[in-house]
Amino acid sequence: MPLISIEDKLKNFTNEAMEDAKRITDEIERTTKQEYQAKIEEGEKNILAEINNFISQETEKIKKEKSLEISQVNIKSRQDYFKYGDNVALNIFEIVSEKLKNFINSESYGDYLLNSCRNVINKTGTDIDILYMPADEELVTVKIKNKLENSGENISRVEFKKDESIRIGGLRFYDRARNIVINGVFDEKTARAKELLNSIIGPRFTAIK
Repeated sequence: MPLISIEDKLKNFTNEAMEDAKRITDEIERTTKQEYQAKIEEGEKNILAEINNFISQETEKIKKEKSLEISQVNIKSRQDYFKYGDNVALNIFEIVSEKLKNFINSESYGDYLLNSCRNVINKTGTDIDILYMPADEELVTVKIKNKLENSGENISRVEFKKDESIRIGGLRFYDRARNIVINGVFDEKTARAKELLNSIIGPRFTAIK
């Protein structure tokens, strides 16, 4: 068996050392790659979590801001609608009041009161009080009374009474025998009309969202 020279020994040692160095280097490189990949994945997860958290916070912030803006707009809209509703009712009753004034100042008003008296007397008899507003005293106690008497109505039991609570017009009748009030006063009719109008307008505006 031939003896291995020193040169061969050195060569073999060098080869073994190189192989060991390569194996160690490969192991270090493999471990480094794994750690690097793990760090990248962890970093990506952290960055993604931070992004999602930021998006979530900003989205919630925007929602709150927009919700507040929408709420303020809704409140403003409701206020505008309520004002508009009030204006509608006010305008309508300004027109009604003007028409009533014109009617009360016309000859038709006297005819209306006379017919009202005749209708009530025909239904209830003459045991009644006829209540009128102070401004209509001459019209009711003179003109209408005379027309009733001249038409053959026996109104000896009818009492004509001034009623300070009547301010717009019309008549109120009190049936003494039956203790019944028949209301033909414009004040009450106007009040009922206002309630009816508000009941129609109100829900339409309170329903606005």
